[in-house]
Amino acid sequence: MNFKHIGKNIKIFDSVKIINPENISLGDECLIADFSFLYAVGKGIEIGNFCHITEHGIIQAGGLVKMGNFSAIGPRTTILAATDDYEGNGFIGLAVLNKYRNTQFKDVIIGNHVHIGMGCIIMPGVTIGNGCSIGAGSLVTKDMPEWTICYGHPCKPIKIKPKEKQLKMEEQFLKEYYG
Repeated sequence: MNFKHIGKNIKIFDSVKIINPENISLGDECLIADFSFLYAVGKGIEIGNFCHITEHGIIQAGGLVKMGNFSAIGPRTTILAATDDYEGNGFIGLAVLNKYRNTQFKDVIIGNHVHIGMGCIIMPGVTIGNGCSIGAGSLVTKDMPEWTICYGHPCKPIKIKPKEKQLKMEEQFLKEYYG
């Protein structure tokens, strides 16, 4: 495949479906597991270093989907950076001429050290701060703050997470990894 950028030691399982790889940048040591789907239309998808998209992960761009270093999305998690208009201001469907649609494209930014649990839905326009953990099954409709544990339907911050230990581990790991 002809990616926009591809780092070293990338593992993409054979059953992964990728549309428009030329709009995808992958950092070093990324793993994209079985049955994942990356639909890189519009602004595309940027995945940082040491990231993991687990089984059945779905990333649908339109707006930019940017995933920071050391981040992961759990199985069956969906990230959407575009949505059709559900208020009657346009038709829904791929066979409809674009002038009759009102598709909204909004960037989704996922920080460094973000863990998104199994079965989450991340809606267009959301920023998930560095170090944030999103609990399984959460519906994320608004920005989530850095270094917090968040969950729910809709997702909300529950408690603060210590960041010093994680950042120290990152520093030690990078020294060891890059020598």
